[in-house]
Amino acid sequence: MTPLGTQDTHTAPCRLFARRHGQLARRLARCLAGWLAGWRAPVHGRISGTCRRSGRLGSVAGVCRALTLCLLAFLLPAISVHAHPHSWIDVRSAVLFADDGRITGLEQQWTFDELYTSYVVEEMGGGKKPSAKVVSQFAPKVIANLEPFRYFVDITADGKPVKPARVTQYASEMRGQRLWLRFVVPLASPIDPRRQATAFSVYDPTYYIAMEHADLRAVSLTGAPSAACQPALERSTPSPSVLARAFSMDAGAPADDTLGRQFAQKVVLTCR
Repeated sequence: MTPLGTQDTHTAPCRLFARRHGQLARRLARCLAGWLAGWRAPVHGRISGTCRRSGRLGSVAGVCRALTLCLLAFLLPAISVHAHPHSWIDVRSAVLFADDGRITGLEQQWTFDELYTSYVVEEMGGGKKPSAKVVSQFAPKVIANLEPFRYFVDITADGKPVKPARVTQYASEMRGQRLWLRFVVPLASPIDPRRQATAFSVYDPTYYIAMEHADLRAVSLTGAPSAACQPALERSTPSPSVLARAFSMDAGAPADDTLGRQFAQKVVLTCR
C-alpha cells in the first residue's frame, strides 16, 4: 500500500483494456509494437513517449500503458511487469507569494493516469460509477496518508529542507476519465527567494508513482512581484544503473526511499 492508497494493480490493466475495443485496440497494438521494439530500454519514459506519439483517442497514453502491462503479464513473463513506476501523475505547481515577496506555500494539482483512476474509481464505487460526493472523499484520505511524507513535496532554501505546515485546503473530482486532486502546502515559515536560493521537487520517494510537470507551463507564480521571479525546470538524468534498478524492481521488494529522488524534476526559482 502506498500513501496514495494504491495496492498491486497487476490485474487492473486487463480490466481496463477489456473495456476498450475497435479502433483503439488497433492503435494500441501499434503502440505496443513500437514499445516492444525497444523493450530492453528501461520503462522510464519509454511507454509514455511511445504512446503519446501513437495518436489521440481519449488519454491514449494511459490506456496504452494498461495494454502493455496486460500483454506483458501473459506474453513476456521474463520481463518484470512489476517494474517501477506503476502509476503516472501529471503535476501542476503554483508558487504562492505574499505581498512582501516571500513564498508562503505551494499549490499542487495532480491528474492521475487512467489506469490508476480506473482502479480507484472501481474501489470507491464498489463496482459502480461513484457520485461526485464519493469522489470528493478521496482528497481527505489521501492528504492524511501523505502528511508523514511531506505531501511528496520537497522544498529547499539554500539547500536546506523547508518544513511544510499541515494541509487544510484540498479537493478531488473527476475531470473527464481522470481523477484530479488539488491541495495547498503552506510553509511553516515563509521564505524569501530574493535572499535564499529556492527550489522544489514533487516526487514519490519510492518511485512507485512517476510524477512530472509536462513542461514549464505547468509551473506558475501566484502573487509574485511583476517580473521579479523566473522559474526554470530541470529534468532528471538518472544513471543507467538507476534505470536498471527501477526496471527490475518487483512489487514485493522492500521500498527504496532513495529511488524517487533520482527521477525527480527540480523547479528552480531565480528572484531579484
